[in-house]
Amino acid sequence: MRLKKLLCLGCAVFFAGCNNNPVSDNGSNNNTNTPFAVFKSDRVSRAVVIENDSRISSQANSINQFSVKMFSELSKDAKGDENLFFSPYSITVALGMANAGARGETDIQIRKALQVNLEGEDFHAGINGLDQSLQSHSQATENLELNIVNSIWSQKDMMLQVNFLDILSKHYNAGINILDFERDPESCRVIINDWVSEQTHDRIKDLLPQGAIKIGTKLVLTNAIYFLADWLIKFADTLTDNQTFTRLDGSEITVPMMNLRDKPVKLLYHNSGKCRILELPYKGNRLAMDLILPDSGTYNNFEQNLSVEIVSELVNGLDSVGLVTVRIPRFEFTTASISLVDAFKNLGMTAPFSPSADFSGISHGSLAISDIIHKAFVKVDEKGTEAAAATAVIIGRVSDPAPPPEQFVANRPFIFFIRDTMTGAILFMGRILDPLVKE
Repeated sequence: MRLKKLLCLGCAVFFAGCNNNPVSDNGSNNNTNTPFAVFKSDRVSRAVVIENDSRISSQANSINQFSVKMFSELSKDAKGDENLFFSPYSITVALGMANAGARGETDIQIRKALQVNLEGEDFHAGINGLDQSLQSHSQATENLELNIVNSIWSQKDMMLQVNFLDILSKHYNAGINILDFERDPESCRVIINDWVSEQTHDRIKDLLPQGAIKIGTKLVLTNAIYFLADWLIKFADTLTDNQTFTRLDGSEITVPMMNLRDKPVKLLYHNSGKCRILELPYKGNRLAMDLILPDSGTYNNFEQNLSVEIVSELVNGLDSVGLVTVRIPRFEFTTASISLVDAFKNLGMTAPFSPSADFSGISHGSLAISDIIHKAFVKVDEKGTEAAAATAVIIGRVSDPAPPPEQFVANRPFIFFIRDTMTGAILFMGRILDPLVKE
């Protein structure tokens, strides 16, 4: 009975090696020159989750709660003048795949850190339904691309639980890519990085830094997300000019400031008395960027007290308002690859990194997460927004571990996020302290 529940990927290597074509569909950019063997469960097909399934909205709400908590943790570690950008969606999906094989306290802590309220497999179904809803919208909307792909990279002789593979196929549309970390970890790192780069149109390069993959690595779970969309109302290139942006320390720099219109325009806007929020929709009128502009001199205090309740209150207060001026800086930057281990430990997730971790739902033997690595890119200009992010969960054997209300002029530090207005899910979140910084 035990043998029926385990799958030896050494066998999968043999059979996959007989055919040059990958067995699985790990994204739209597959080709026949794949430098690794691939296996995907043929026992189950991807589950279809209808758009009005309550698990989608529940999971979207969990992602939003996690977004603000992770933003707070990353802000603590960031330099005082450093821009910030990440994808809570990507992190949730990658760690969700690891959770599919987590048991006991390890499962509980992952779910608690991700603010998950759904029980059992409903968590994975919620992620699946949200992904399908977003992808469906993307496919039906011109000038909008949203590509979300998952992949699992396994040591070639790893014995994996069949139920784990089934959940990955059913809810994450992911197959197992078979590599030999023990023989050549550096080449395996390059292969994974190349896959991420391809899925994100070369916007996320070198996700895994040197040394991230070791001979003891057994599994790497990856998510990549790429977003490219035109504004519903574009900024005119001819109206962009150089304007002053005031940084947190009071110093002033000159930045290219975009101007939406030379006449009043109606947009969703709200002035809470302590900050202003503006929503800029993308083509298709479902995805949007929301910019939160704290009152002058209050940014640090506002960021320190930011909560999901405050974000929800601001979003719920949005109303159509005729704005005389809408000006935001043009900006572009790429974050460094960062480890999220300390951030998750601060959120109470310690068991998955420890010798007591229980990932017996993935494979027999002692497994633990050795690192969680994330990297992101964003570009905002007159035409629209391009954003990308990738997350890798590395698993190995256990080892020692002040404008007027009718105006919105973002000429000082602000927080922004890209969200799905139908489900409310936050896909990307960040802050701009200096629009000129590129990385």
